[in-house]
Amino acid sequence: MTQDTKRGVEVVELSEVEAAAMFDRVTRRHMGISAEEFLARWDAGEWTDADLDDVDGLVEVWAYLPAVR
Repeated sequence: MTQDTKRGVEVVELSEVEAAAMFDRVTRRHMGISAEEFLARWDAGEWTDADLDDVDGLVEVWAYLPAVR
């Protein structure tokens, strides 16, 4: 993990391993499933037609998706 502070904003860069661990914590906290299970279900299109706000925890996990994709 590297950190940089400019103009009062702290930027933290995560390694791939750190990002994967963070994503797993987020999926477990908000949806009660592992990151591996979430990604498999996401890739299978399980929530394609769902409104992000209609599935408990989905919007919170979705916000972190770019960290691992």
